[in-house]
Amino acid sequence: MILKMPPSGAKPRSPWKTALVSEQPGQIGIARCADRNDALAMAALNLRWDRDGGAPPRTGFLDEFADAWSSDADHYPAWLARRADGDPVGFAVGVVARSLPSLRHGAGGWLHLSRLFVVPDLQGQGVGARLLDTVIRWSVDSGLYRVQLNATDQARAFYRRAGFGSPQDTLMQLVLTDRLPGS
Repeated sequence: MILKMPPSGAKPRSPWKTALVSEQPGQIGIARCADRNDALAMAALNLRWDRDGGAPPRTGFLDEFADAWSSDADHYPAWLARRADGDPVGFAVGVVARSLPSLRHGAGGWLHLSRLFVVPDLQGQGVGARLLDTVIRWSVDSGLYRVQLNATDQARAFYRRAGFGSPQDTLMQLVLTDRLPGS
């Protein structure tokens, strides 16, 4: 699914600026963007996302994820949702791709949103929508022209409500293997 955005003349902001949307007691704050200090919190949420999706546990996964993300965090902008007490309750992770200019169009970029997860007890309460809105606003502010993602069947309605739709017929892919990396 793709959300197309008009080109923005805004210069990209540093992805490591952090601001909470809300710190009211009982409220959920959305950090924009996560930094390397958040690697273990992100790893724990990713572990929960994977386990909720039926993946078997793997010894050492928290460190594996935290090390992999923090060693290449500049390429993977991420956002955390936290309770006022700091407890992480949701996250989003993307990867920015940039195209080179051509005679037909200028250079541009887009965000592929690879993960968005909210703990089950807070799903349906607007936390995911606030996370997604924060990701979209960051993408616009960064001068990106599109946010794309692969939606599960269960999440399609959520993303459609946010303005996402199916890509044009010109978007194609070639699947090179029937297994995911590391499986």
